[in-house]
Amino acid sequence: MAVDAVSPDRQAPQRAEGTASVYSVQGVTKSYGSTRALDGVDLNLMPGRVHALLGENGAGKSSLVRILVGADRPTSGIIEYLGAPVTFRSTAEAIAAGIIPIYQQLSLFPQLTVLENLFSFDIAARGRGLPHLGTAARDMARESLAQVGLDIDPGRKVSSLSLGERQLLEIARALQCDCRVLLLDEPTAALNAEESGRLLTLVRKLADRGVAAVYVSHKSAEIRAISDDITVLRDGRSVIAGTALKETSVEIMIEAMLGHSFEASEKTRSEPGDAVLTVTDAVLDGRPPISLDLREGEILGIVLHVGAGTEELAEVMAGSRQPDAGTVKIAGVDKPIRNRRSALEAGIGYVPPDRHAEGLFQPISALGNASASSLPGLSRFGILSRRRESGIFRPWFASLGLSPMEPDAGIGSFSGGNQQKVLLSRNLGLEGLRVLILAEPTRGIDVKARDRIHQAISEAASEGCAIALVTSDLEELAALAHRTLILHGGAIAQVLPAGSTPDEIGTAIQGGSAA
Repeated sequence: MAVDAVSPDRQAPQRAEGTASVYSVQGVTKSYGSTRALDGVDLNLMPGRVHALLGENGAGKSSLVRILVGADRPTSGIIEYLGAPVTFRSTAEAIAAGIIPIYQQLSLFPQLTVLENLFSFDIAARGRGLPHLGTAARDMARESLAQVGLDIDPGRKVSSLSLGERQLLEIARALQCDCRVLLLDEPTAALNAEESGRLLTLVRKLADRGVAAVYVSHKSAEIRAISDDITVLRDGRSVIAGTALKETSVEIMIEAMLGHSFEASEKTRSEPGDAVLTVTDAVLDGRPPISLDLREGEILGIVLHVGAGTEELAEVMAGSRQPDAGTVKIAGVDKPIRNRRSALEAGIGYVPPDRHAEGLFQPISALGNASASSLPGLSRFGILSRRRESGIFRPWFASLGLSPMEPDAGIGSFSGGNQQKVLLSRNLGLEGLRVLILAEPTRGIDVKARDRIHQAISEAASEGCAIALVTSDLEELAALAHRTLILHGGAIAQVLPAGSTPDEIGTAIQGGSAA
């Protein structure tokens, strides 16, 4: 199902009196052993309406989405689709029925081409190998890619795409399907403002055509812009169930999620010192050479923009890739940073933009993931000191609000936001930390956890850590950065001072003056 871009100001059709829901769950519970993730949840999805699903990390959103898309089955409760009881035995069955998920954790196949990924739902439904995808398939693929603003070769391998490009590709794949219900879990987390606006327009257009959409996000501005109805989960229960958004303020939503009112803590900016990390004439994928200094106690904002070279710059600063030319050096260290091992030895921590593909080790515990970069200092004669491991990282878990506070539980049992807290703890707990490269550190994080992470970043800077904050979140940059770099075509086009507003940063991204 391909769609045309429309104005984001268009309103969704109003629910007709007596219109039946497309998809509904009633009194759904889900237990994992002794843990009850969902406790009597109700959700009714109406044709032509976008339904926001909100809640803190660990509130049960992911468990509900997994049930809706057939990846999991409820412990009890009733599920109806198109007016009849239904039990999907797999995600493939749900997709074949017209229920299309777009996860925060991408589900693309990296070693297949863009074209093959665009048709992977069809391939899975047939249960056969890859078909011949000829001219007609390529034309359809280009149309779908154009709808989300991607100008890439359909024959290109997905593994060569940036995270933002992969997110847009996943959305383009959904647009090709005969979609009746669209489930979007933090779909704009890796997108910039322009790309996010395009996505919201596409979702609105699909709703105009009768699709029922679930929109999971922690971004209140997006929720207000796109949604018609809202459900809020807290501790696995629906504390707001299907209320019209126009009847619900941001303050009411936040209080429903937290169980109390909330006010963000005041963040202080430390005074930067001498340069700690220096990038000199680094050439990335044939773009112009780039040079910059990252100073002690500084939070250097870098606007994450798909195709601008920002992701590659973060990787080079962290030592996870080599520039085509140029060097990255740490003050007092003679040798350039060549890889993550030398970067760690020099005191450089790194939170990558895709925690699942690049950051976490799924089979092991939260505590094991947190200590993964510190094992040499925690071991003696090859034997890990669990006491020291726990003593270093449990306080970070407590400070960041890990929930549930079960460090020995497998990392896969935690929500995405809590997995991000573990990854941040791994880096904040590094012995000898001098530089911290953060790529989208609050991706998929709820409002309270976001504030805690911002506070931890500010405190690390005040203690002398040099921080590069690479993010598409303009409010985050405005709140934390001492200065913000705007890259165009891989070159630094503008440097904005501390206190720049989100609107000023957005204007600079578009190529205008921030003055």
